[in-house]
Amino acid sequence: MIYITRTQKSVLAVAVLILIIISGTIYIRQEKATEIGLGKGIEINEPVADVPAEVIVDKEPLEISVYICGYVGNPGVVKIKEGARLEEAVGLAGGALKEADLNAVNLAYRLADEDMIYIPKKGEKPQGVGNTMPGVNTVKNATEKRPGKININTAGESELDTLEGIGPATAKAIIQYRNQNGPFKSIEDIKKVKGIGDVKFNNMKDKITVENQ
Repeated sequence: MIYITRTQKSVLAVAVLILIIISGTIYIRQEKATEIGLGKGIEINEPVADVPAEVIVDKEPLEISVYICGYVGNPGVVKIKEGARLEEAVGLAGGALKEADLNAVNLAYRLADEDMIYIPKKGEKPQGVGNTMPGVNTVKNATEKRPGKININTAGESELDTLEGIGPATAKAIIQYRNQNGPFKSIEDIKKVKGIGDVKFNNMKDKITVENQ
């Protein structure tokens, strides 16, 4: 029989207690490590609020109207994209005639809505009014910018309508005539337009011109 003294019992109890504490600590650490490992292995997909993405949309150029008159195949109003060049508009107007002087205009001119551009004949005096850009014969708002006679080769319907004896229908007839036959060579040529006789011509002759002011 082995006898254990009280002191030995105390030492043994302390040793057992220490072993229990160490074992418990190791067990707790292993449990935490397991929990962490499981936590990393499980992905929780939380709902994410919809964030509107920035949408980049190319702005479509606006369509504008420009009036191309003078020595082109089909003088008149053409529809074209904003920012287009004069060269493209001349093409849409039937192209330049053989007698047209394209060196007198700037075909690279960037067009704007309501521009009115006259393509002159070779040897003709430039028609540039209403716009100071060199080489571009625009006549947009020309009457508003200068006093004087109305140029029947470049005036719009509203300008022609201000002449005595000329109403909207006759104003349209004047524009249609010059679109089909080219610019008036003299103010007397306006009598070739249907509806304009000697009486109407005499009433307006002092207020019209075919030359620039």
